[in-house]
Amino acid sequence: MKGGKTGKMARRKNVSAKLFNKIKKALGERYDPSDDELINLYCETFEFYQRLRDEIENSDLLIEHTNKAGATNLVKNPLSIELTKTVQTLNNLLKSLGLTAAQRKKVVNDDADEFDDF
Repeated sequence: MKGGKTGKMARRKNVSAKLFNKIKKALGERYDPSDDELINLYCETFEFYQRLRDEIENSDLLIEHTNKAGATNLVKNPLSIELTKTVQTLNNLLKSLGLTAAQRKKVVNDDADEFDDF
C-alpha cells in the first residue's frame, strides 16, 4: 500500500510540474519570477480540485443525514460544496495571473486597436 501512495505522489508532482510550465508559457512575456508563488498555489489547488472531483464521482450527490431528532433527510454532499468553492479559488488565481478568458480577450482587442491608427 505504501508503494502505491508513493507512486501517486510522484505522478502528482509530475502533473504539477507540467501544469506549472504550461501556465508559465501561457503568461509569455508577462511572466515574472514573482508569479511563481501564485502558480504553485494554483497547481496545489488544482490537485485538490481533482481529488475532490474524483471523490464526488465515487459517491452520491445527495446523502442521507440524520438530525438530532432522529429524522433522516437527503442533503447535498458537502464535498460538492467544497468543489464549488475550489473552482472559485482557481478562477480567482487565474484572475490574479491575468489568464481568464475575458482578460486574454482584452489583451487581443488592445493589440488590435494599435492597427486602427494605420
